[in-house]
Amino acid sequence: MAKKFLLFLIVFFVGFFCADVFCGQDDIDKILSETEKINSKVKDMQANYYQTITYFSTNEKINSDGVFKHKKPDFINLTQLNPSRQYTYIDGKTITTYVPANKQAVVEKWKNVVDGDIILTSVFKFTKNFKTLKKDYNIKLKEETKTDYTFLIKPLNKKEKWKMDVMVSKANGLVTSSVFDNGNFEVKIRLTDYKTNNNFSNDMFKFAAPKNVDIIEL
Repeated sequence: MAKKFLLFLIVFFVGFFCADVFCGQDDIDKILSETEKINSKVKDMQANYYQTITYFSTNEKINSDGVFKHKKPDFINLTQLNPSRQYTYIDGKTITTYVPANKQAVVEKWKNVVDGDIILTSVFKFTKNFKTLKKDYNIKLKEETKTDYTFLIKPLNKKEKWKMDVMVSKANGLVTSSVFDNGNFEVKIRLTDYKTNNNFSNDMFKFAAPKNVDIIEL
């Protein structure tokens, strides 16, 4: 699970709290539309990520960190530095996970991964088209500070028992953190040191297999 859930968390002090009774849906839609507009100016980005997965039954915590690069629409390069080296390449069609210590690379279809993973779906598509997200998820404005919005996302399907807070910067419309909680475990992710519009080449997001590396296609 840890190899794919590497994308975003919650920090910052609480400023203005917007309860449902004070914030109507029209206000939230306006905020989300403005966020999309600002975010549309960002063509690519790089950030450092820090992730903690906590299992409630054992209180076990798994920490990881690394460097995240993304070029719109679906190009991703993820380098996990700790606790061990691991590289993930996404070119919009496939996702390749390479673990040097195992001399092995696993190739999967990107659509199958992102569509089947609520954390990736919510965070990656959150600022792309919130109207599409609203077909499946209930989105509410939870908190607002001078610099950020925090949105609460829950599934409309009552059989799905989870919730997620997503913090978005007012300055650039980028997700800076998230917290996912399904009652069994919690995933916290924080992104820092953003660099945007770096003019990344598409080749950066394609895996070139070193010699003596086994390629496994799923």
